[in-house]
Amino acid sequence: MSKVWFGYWFKSWSVIYKICYAIVRTGMRTYFKRYELHNFENLPKDSGLLFAANHQNAFLDPIILAAHLKKPVYFLTRADIFKKKLANKILRKVHMLPIFRQRDGVDTAEKNKGTFSQCHDILNNKEHVLIFPEGNHNYKKHLRTPLKKGISRIALGAAEKYNFNIKLYVIPLGIDYSNHFNMNAEMLSIVGKPIDVSDYYESYQNNPTETINNLNKDIATQLKSVMIDIKDQENYQSIYNLLHRFPIQSKKKPVSEKVAFQKKVLEKIDSLKSNNIDQFNKLLINIETLFNTTKKHKLRAYLFNKIEQDKMSSKALGVSMLLILFFPLHCVGLISNYIPYKIPVWFVNSKVKDIHFHSSLKLATGVVCFAIYWALLLLLVVLLFGWKMGLYYTISLPFLAFLNWKYWLNLIKTSGRIQFKRLDKRGELKEAHESFNAINKQLGL
Repeated sequence: MSKVWFGYWFKSWSVIYKICYAIVRTGMRTYFKRYELHNFENLPKDSGLLFAANHQNAFLDPIILAAHLKKPVYFLTRADIFKKKLANKILRKVHMLPIFRQRDGVDTAEKNKGTFSQCHDILNNKEHVLIFPEGNHNYKKHLRTPLKKGISRIALGAAEKYNFNIKLYVIPLGIDYSNHFNMNAEMLSIVGKPIDVSDYYESYQNNPTETINNLNKDIATQLKSVMIDIKDQENYQSIYNLLHRFPIQSKKKPVSEKVAFQKKVLEKIDSLKSNNIDQFNKLLINIETLFNTTKKHKLRAYLFNKIEQDKMSSKALGVSMLLILFFPLHCVGLISNYIPYKIPVWFVNSKVKDIHFHSSLKLATGVVCFAIYWALLLLLVVLLFGWKMGLYYTISLPFLAFLNWKYWLNLIKTSGRIQFKRLDKRGELKEAHESFNAINKQLGL
């Protein structure tokens, strides 16, 4: 998790950018269960940085990066949202730049000249530009290749514009979410090995087209090294379920270690498919059997773990007693937290059709809703009980929010354990047990 930093309020950024920056930094601490940023301290200094990131979560991907750099980030966005004058003005205040695509039905090379030229100047000024070279967003954990050539054209175009006398790096940026659409997920953002664009200057002057293609391939290779890349699209959902819903590592491990282990498991799966297709197909059958059962009965796969089962009865009883004990305090907390939590969830789920925008909107609107609702509650408490009680209530608000969150999680887990024991006694989980054990044995987990 990033360190607390309020220095951005004293930067010469636009007011809108500062406000958005504050909302995102605040929202990330409450929206994600855990998030980690890796290798950001190793970013090259005193040079232009062109970030190349995988794109799985629409607007959340760029704001995660923008909120954790001490220089503003300019990022390329589809041009159609700049059509209205007010939107154009606001978007440019938060450093969005329009990029035209072939689907816009225009001469993209001509239309993008202005934006590309602006990117060249930004990079020459040793600032940051973010591009998603896949060209679109999709929640699937797979690098969509070939990458668009715009990123290499911008990098080498900046060098050419300034007579190849510019310090410039392309920074591969891998972003991973344990859940793309809902809060309480884990997030990892990891910086890969910087690509020194000056290594391509000489070849670019001799053969521009070939050099652009080579740089694009190198960017793709580096991006794959810092993200989970599920190549088997035919069996994507089964493999995704195994990596993210099967208990393959301890929940207490750092997010970076969990993702690294997931990548190792993915390598085993790919190897199994290449070298032993019969065993691979058996693995798929076991995965489908297990997760069809968990979906049908609304269970979590970790409940099939032998260690979890040994503790299940004592855990269910002990946690149930605590849930009863803390129920009155939970009700008080619901008054303070349920409405501002539920409004963004209801609004986004019902009004926003593109699910790739759900997380970013829930994060941002959640911060705003909580701020307004808590301010109104505080005013009411002060008017009814005085400023001292208002002060006590203000101090209690984050604790009540944390209690509500933990209470709800434990209620869901306890209900799941009770349901598991009931179904297990009736013999309805026999095939799922066998599949769970077979998966562990096949992959050596």
